[in-house]
Amino acid sequence: MQKPLAFFLCLTFVLGSIAGCLGSGGDSNSDKEDDIAQDSDNEPGNSTTEPEVSPYAIICPDGTNGTLEWGVETCAEPEIFRTADVSNETVNLTLEWYNIAATEWGNFGPVEIYVIGEDLDAAKDLEDLYCERHKALDSNWNEEWDCANENYQIFTRYVDEGGAAISTFKRSYLEYDFMMMIMSAKYPGPEEEDYKPVTLHEYFHIFQHSQISDECSGDSRDTCERDPKMGGKDKPWFAEGGAEFMAQSLYSTQEGVRDNYLREVMQRKLDMSQEGYNSQDEELDQLGYDAEVNVYDVGAWFIAYLIHNEGESAFIDGFYGDLDELGFEVAFENNFNKTKGEYLAEFYTFFAQPAEDVMALFPEHSEDTEEQTK
Repeated sequence: MQKPLAFFLCLTFVLGSIAGCLGSGGDSNSDKEDDIAQDSDNEPGNSTTEPEVSPYAIICPDGTNGTLEWGVETCAEPEIFRTADVSNETVNLTLEWYNIAATEWGNFGPVEIYVIGEDLDAAKDLEDLYCERHKALDSNWNEEWDCANENYQIFTRYVDEGGAAISTFKRSYLEYDFMMMIMSAKYPGPEEEDYKPVTLHEYFHIFQHSQISDECSGDSRDTCERDPKMGGKDKPWFAEGGAEFMAQSLYSTQEGVRDNYLREVMQRKLDMSQEGYNSQDEELDQLGYDAEVNVYDVGAWFIAYLIHNEGESAFIDGFYGDLDELGFEVAFENNFNKTKGEYLAEFYTFFAQPAEDVMALFPEHSEDTEEQTK
């Protein structure tokens, strides 16, 4: 396993310098004291060993000792960077919803957040900063392939295209493992309500990836065992469906969110995907990102159906707790009591029902139903 450079990974403010994690004391022993120590060490029965310092050791924001290691919950906060045109308000909003997700699903890292605005030159400057930062963090960082170039626009493409993403850097040739979260100024922008559940969605990907220890080569042509554990290479049904439903479900429980929010969202997803999915023959787990069917929406409905039947704990704690050791298929069957194929067939029948029957999973909230639950 490649080990991160824990020394560099304390809490960092926006575009701030990295604070030292590990203290060091001066050499206070005299030569005479050193000789005595050496003589003592050579005596029979006497031995001294330097205590090992974990390469993952950090000092937490509250001053206690902590760990920053892939797959292990941590006290470390994400490091956040922004283009020059991004406001403090946007940074604070992003961190607020990031922390809501981390509180709900566990705080994992190392994570670097990059918030991209609408200024192309500022995005290029941030790409340069990103490159220099990782060259300093990891001597194995490949400037030719890992830094921005004409074929690899890390941040600049978000100026025009918008959107959000998670990239994982758990690679066999790197020493410093980390995840990169990118948020942008549009689709959605920070002024839109969707920016909040999208931030939750991206964090759920951090949770998912943190449960998988496999490393990739960095070459997309090579087989990587992370892919089948995420539901299949370029097959978004489970990973994206899970992130989308869990994000919308968590957002719906937050203070100030309207009572029927989750029902409204799932109704929209049903309206946009049910007819298209039911009129084609491809299995859900075989549909790619380029499918004519909205796989994100059907996948979200699959996860909703799964959790309705099995419970959220079986999904979060059971399946994801077993995933790394057992693999996708066995972890699925062990926690959901059916094979993946059996569950997909059952879901196909469920999703072929009239829309009102499918929507029965999300009863409409009203004052009458509230009174009945009291």
